[in-house]
Amino acid sequence: MNIHSINIRSINTRKLIMALTLAMTLVISTPAMAQTQIVTVIDAIETSPANIILPANTSGMMTFRPCAEECKKDYKRVQLSAGTTFSVNGKAVKFDEFRRSFAIIKRAATSYALVTYEVKTNKLISIHLAG
Repeated sequence: MNIHSINIRSINTRKLIMALTLAMTLVISTPAMAQTQIVTVIDAIETSPANIILPANTSGMMTFRPCAEECKKDYKRVQLSAGTTFSVNGKAVKFDEFRRSFAIIKRAATSYALVTYEVKTNKLISIHLAG
């Protein structure tokens, strides 16, 4: 009797595995899944500080070219806000200190900036400067 009940459990487990496999196959192969697109929500671009034009204050627009070196790509404009974060060489700083450091660091040959922004709204999330 004990052997018989193990056999029934084994059959039920197999049926469950087959049903789950079939369900997963149907979900994966639906037309909605085939039409799903990946959308970039936040973009992070490494650029040269020489390709950045900073605004005078945190309510302005920053303009930059999305290239690591000098290039001819079109400029992008992003809106700064009170929530935008700034850092210089890994240290969080306020905007006025960031502007002072930017003026010095942007001349260094090894300097770079990482600009992170929301693609849909063009809102600047953060800018990290190193050099």
